[in-house]
Amino acid sequence: MSQSTWKDQIKKKWGPHSHCPICGKAMPTDKQFCSQNCRDNYHGSQKKQKKKSRIQMLFMVGMMAVLFVFLFIFS
Repeated sequence: MSQSTWKDQIKKKWGPHSHCPICGKAMPTDKQFCSQNCRDNYHGSQKKQKKKSRIQMLFMVGMMAVLFVFLFIFS
């Protein structure tokens, strides 16, 4: 059995579909998420990631400011 035949059999059995990025369930290709719960979980995790990135950036800027202050004080 060739590779393309195997893929064709899978396509015939399941039809065109995609998978939810959160839970991995099969869903129609026109949807981005399988349920409202998965959509809410995705957006919640995106908000947490953005907040974490902002805190890390502020920490880095603060550490650089402290470094420059000590550099000019002790030189």
